[in-house]
Amino acid sequence: PSNNWSELVQLTTTLYEEARLSGLSTEKFMLDGRHTGTGGGNHFVMGGDGPANSPFLRRPDVLASLLRYWHNHPGLSYLFSGLFIGPTSQAPRIDEARTDQTHELELALTELDKQIARTEGRTPPWLIDRLLRNILIDATGNTHRSEFCIDKLYSPDSSTGRLGLLELRAFEMPPNAQMSLAQQLLLRTLIARFWKTPYTAKLVKWGTRLHDKFMLPTFVQQDLTDVIDDIRAAGFDFQANWFAPHMAFRFPKFGDFVSRGIEVELHGALEPWHVLGEEGAAGGTVRYVDSSLERLEIKVNNYVDERYILTCNGVKVPLHPTGKMGEYVAGVRYRAWQ
Repeated sequence: PSNNWSELVQLTTTLYEEARLSGLSTEKFMLDGRHTGTGGGNHFVMGGDGPANSPFLRRPDVLASLLRYWHNHPGLSYLFSGLFIGPTSQAPRIDEARTDQTHELELALTELDKQIARTEGRTPPWLIDRLLRNILIDATGNTHRSEFCIDKLYSPDSSTGRLGLLELRAFEMPPNAQMSLAQQLLLRTLIARFWKTPYTAKLVKWGTRLHDKFMLPTFVQQDLTDVIDDIRAAGFDFQANWFAPHMAFRFPKFGDFVSRGIEVELHGALEPWHVLGEEGAAGGTVRYVDSSLERLEIKVNNYVDERYILTCNGVKVPLHPTGKMGEYVAGVRYRAWQ
């Protein structure tokens, strides 16, 4: 555990250096040559040196703000996670498997707001667990496999569940210490911002837009830019280019070309890997994931929608405007493996 930013920097850089000297790495190359993370956990655990000093128990509205903000900015869920994302992953969003959970979370947070106002902020520590325990879960009801895990916040059921700790699980170990520290600085800044001004916006019901838009780097970048602008407007000197390495690592550029003045770029995009049906195996039952599907983003500039058509294998690609004149994007899913 780190008590301050200096300790956090020292511990993180030391950990990466000791790992390197031991021959360990946080990155690898896939069979197709793609540079990616090892899949190792980089879950950030935040709290205090005991339940009484946990910021999320002292100020439950800070946790409510984090939940609301992360839900309304899906780019934060997908930019820092690993290859295995989606409803059956290790850290699914609550609205990936059950769209009705958004409404349930809204009800729970509204009730939490009422309790905070009624008690003038002195809410009982177990209240968060009782309100959110059955919402911050995956599709099977697992409370640990959730983007925000409150198993160790203040669960009355066991002593190990009353530590005042919040675990954010949608983070994969990045290639170097500087990228990890940038992520941790983002979290610390958001908590500082919500400590001063709670975030109370209504939850967005994303529906199919969640996997239609935010699997593509263009919309993840737009979402991240909104977050950075929001942080800067709150008085924190945050720079968007600090996360350029994260974007380049998560969404590598495959190539580009120009035809008749139209610029075309291809970038890697995200694709949820869903669990397949159960199969018998030695020692028990296994559930494989379908990792054979991939997705890439096509971005075109100087494009005239009424004059040209972009095709993939003879099929018209449904391009979507980005808000910039002449710029369009589309996601193309394809079977990469048998």
